[in-house]
Amino acid sequence: MNGLTRTPLRLFLVLLAPTWLIFHVASPFADAVVVTGSWKTQAESCTMVLEEQDHLVFHLRVVQPGGGIKVPCVPSDQAFTDAFSRLMQEASPFQRQGKETVRLFLGRLIELPGMSKELASTARQAKEWNLSAGKPVRGNENVFVTRLLLKSDALRELLGGLRLVRVSVEKVLIPSRDMVTRWKRGASYPNKRVPYDCLLWVEVEASR
Repeated sequence: MNGLTRTPLRLFLVLLAPTWLIFHVASPFADAVVVTGSWKTQAESCTMVLEEQDHLVFHLRVVQPGGGIKVPCVPSDQAFTDAFSRLMQEASPFQRQGKETVRLFLGRLIELPGMSKELASTARQAKEWNLSAGKPVRGNENVFVTRLLLKSDALRELLGGLRLVRVSVEKVLIPSRDMVTRWKRGASYPNKRVPYDCLLWVEVEASR
């Protein structure tokens, strides 16, 4: 996957901890939902869970096995793709919902292998992104990130043979100048004012 490497565990936890509560409260899945189907499999040391909620959307979680709370776990990109493909085959979402496209909530981008680093790197090189201001040259960050992810080869690889039809994001995270300064002292990423995390939904259809 373009040589992307996994974020070191300590840095991952530094990035994750300050915003976990914000995302948990903001997520539409924080409220009670009816789980109408559930499947799980292993992805290396992680447990990958796919749930159909309210017969409307599929919700993916990758967690540490046996975790009392839903502790994130990040497998390698190939392990993720293989496990995701197994779950989709077992769940048969297109037949189950009788639709040509299926909507998936993939959770936080930083919890998907390689995706956070790819987004930050791509945004840094984009002419449409103002590095100094930490925002798009025009428009808003949600639209900017959506466009980048829709073109992402890394995201397509994670989704296996499924065709990516639509992408939508919320709660895009961009470090402040102070955060960038502090991270530069003890870490190398993200070292610019670029987006590195968001809540991610995709709409997919079976490959033809």
